[in-house]
Amino acid sequence: MENVPRCAYEHVCSYDERDGTDAGDHPTVWNCPHPASAEREYCQFHAPIDEKRADETAAALVEVINDPERPSTFVGAQFESLDVAGEILGGDETIDLRDVIVRQDIDLRDATLEPTLRLDAASVGGGLFMHRLDASADVSCPQVQTGGDWVLSEATLDGRLDGVGLNVSSLVARRAHVEGDVSLRKGTVDDQVGLSQANFGGTVRLTHTRVGGRLDLGATVYDGRLSVSHCTVDGDVSLQDATVEDGLVLEHLRVKGEFDARHLDVVGGVDARSSQFDGEVDFTELTTTAGPVDCSYARFDAPVYIDSATVDSTRLSFQNAQFDGGTVSFVRTAISGTVSFSGARFTPSAPFRLVETTVGGSVVCKHTSFGSEVYWTGVQVHGNVDVSDCTITALEFGVEIDGGLDFAYTYVSETAGFTETVVRGAARFTSARFDTEPTLSDATLEGAVATYDLSVEALDST
Repeated sequence: MENVPRCAYEHVCSYDERDGTDAGDHPTVWNCPHPASAEREYCQFHAPIDEKRADETAAALVEVINDPERPSTFVGAQFESLDVAGEILGGDETIDLRDVIVRQDIDLRDATLEPTLRLDAASVGGGLFMHRLDASADVSCPQVQTGGDWVLSEATLDGRLDGVGLNVSSLVARRAHVEGDVSLRKGTVDDQVGLSQANFGGTVRLTHTRVGGRLDLGATVYDGRLSVSHCTVDGDVSLQDATVEDGLVLEHLRVKGEFDARHLDVVGGVDARSSQFDGEVDFTELTTTAGPVDCSYARFDAPVYIDSATVDSTRLSFQNAQFDGGTVSFVRTAISGTVSFSGARFTPSAPFRLVETTVGGSVVCKHTSFGSEVYWTGVQVHGNVDVSDCTITALEFGVEIDGGLDFAYTYVSETAGFTETVVRGAARFTSARFDTEPTLSDATLEGAVATYDLSVEALDST
């Protein structure tokens, strides 16, 4: 064996192995440690694809991996296809398949993987199939490119899953179990991402990624934080029946389809600041605890439903949000903290419904523009209600307020009804303006009432 020449293949790594970034003027060179094949200057793994059989090459790969005397490094190897389905890939040494080129599929279905697997920057013409893969360590696939789908359905990974910079047709991991962190940042998925009915033990980061179809995150348990911030999704998003144990991050998320988060349970708060939703948003029966829900500066172009929800958080904020189309609905919702719509804008096609809802803190709507009807009835607020310096088209106000009501400098251009309203603290209508006579039947104002410079101006019927 001493006289067998070593494979002549050298591989220049143009990226930093530590984080996958461009290595710039300091690339590293990897030299293949395997012996050259008979009458060739390259080993079986680096020989041209057309000069070897795919099944023999796959069998040789498994043999090397399971031989503790031989290195499991195959950087830049070439394969027609790589089928190791059902194989046991053992040993303690990392299986290094960085920068490999595979014309067709990589098949790891039903395989048992004991060491870490590295497929960094692998180029796969077909699919990357990991159905029911049983991996004891990390699976690392940053910058992986596939012409087909990357499938991890029913896989079990005891370590981390790294797919930073992925470029795949679809990513499907239904009913998968991943114990470590999952990183799928800065990627492109042409069609769908399906992570439903799975279990993730660590943090899941699907950030700065473009999804060309549907993003399905529903019916899954996330023991850590789930982040889809700065993503663009061309299709629908589902978080229906999902459980998130350490916070949900939707910051700067853009969803062009519908957003379905019915029966979503979140511990640790929801951060949806500056997000944008083109389609309907449904948070019916949402449950949140132990953290704020922040949708400040978000934009909603279709109806928003937060009905029968339980928001056990210190603050629910839609500050400076924009509602451009369809009803904004809070029906039979319980909110333990303060609700803020200050600076928000409701267009004429976006009526605001707050019905049979309880708020443990205050409701703050300072400087808000309501272009359509505001319909609040059967509402209980244990703090104050501040609707000062607002513009309202039409108002139906039936709120029981334990604190005060501030209606100063607010303008109501059409009807204004305060039926079945109770204000136990002070009520301030200073400089408020009504274009029609407000209805005060059944209203009870128990504290001081300030009406300085209040005006009621009947519209000219001519």
